Amino acid sequence: MTRRRRAELFEQPSLVPMADMVTNTVGIMLFILIFVSLSAGGVVVSRHLPRERATHSRPVWLFCSAGKIVSFDAEGLGSQMAKRIGEPSNSVVWARAYSSQRILTSSVEATGQAEAGYGGLRQSVVIRPRPDRGDDEAAIKNSASAFQKLLAEKSTSGEFLYFFVSPDSVRLFRAARDLATQYGFSVGWTPASPGGPAVISLSGNGREATIQ
Repeated sequence: MTRRRRAELFEQPSLVPMADMVTNTVGIMLFILIFVSLSAGGVVVSRHLPRERATHSRPVWLFCSAGKIVSFDAEGLGSQMAKRIGEPSNSVVWARAYSSQRILTSSVEATGQAEAGYGGLRQSVVIRPRPDRGDDEAAIKNSASAFQKLLAEKSTSGEFLYFFVSPDSVRLFRAARDLATQYGFSVGWTPASPGGPAVISLSGNGREATIQ
């Protein structure tokens, strides 16, 4: 190598310091992201959503909306609707009949929703809380409330609580979640649109909520 070539290489700025700076910057950004995630209300650290991991427990369905919390039996309501119309002889006709079903309970309005396709019948229940029904945030702290009676009746080993949460009832949900965990329950949840229903699929494995 000639003396001139050595001088040209010596005069070029080194890329090593630049690479170190980029590496350090990325490392700092990752550290900040992890710190923020762990500090976000304790949710990431101490809360686990049962529907994000395998579970053989049955869901206990609840809806937090308009500052009230109500429970409902999605599977039971779906069975009542199906029983009304009998066994399907024609899937299209059955789906139409199921979708016309409506049940009004003390706390919710349930309607059927079904589709007939190549994969068979897809059956769901659409749940809308009835106005001014259920416990508010102050009421659930009372041991005589419907919510705490529900917690006392259910099994922590075979069931978990699953909440649909409207934007206007996030604080209520957090209070109910904390009580549920004190009782020893696992808790899952999903957001519901403002004033919108919960849609629970009763077809396939796991009976997944379709809005999740």
